[in-house]
Amino acid sequence: MAWGTVNVDEQRVRFVVSAKRGEKTMRELCEEFEISRPTGYEWLRRYTVGGIASVVEKSRRPLHSPAQTAQEIEERVVELRGRRPDWGARKLQVLLAQEKIHLR
Repeated sequence: MAWGTVNVDEQRVRFVVSAKRGEKTMRELCEEFEISRPTGYEWLRRYTVGGIASVVEKSRRPLHSPAQTAQEIEERVVELRGRRPDWGARKLQVLLAQEKIHLR
């Protein structure tokens, strides 16, 4: 028997539509869709506030990264890594230190 694939967005829409019908309890629906009840309530809340478009997967990317490495340093590391693909972080850090580039 082959493993079934599940589209997360489709599953969320199906869940919300089933919940709005009111034919089953939230507990039964969450068991059927194999999600926790807090997740089920969150999906339902999102749907109530913004409709189907609000139920889809949201980005988990942070809004800002204050400790992110500067673009120039990142490009230099990638360049060094391209020249020496077998060198690890320690050796590359020594090369960067020789160029007066400090990562921390």
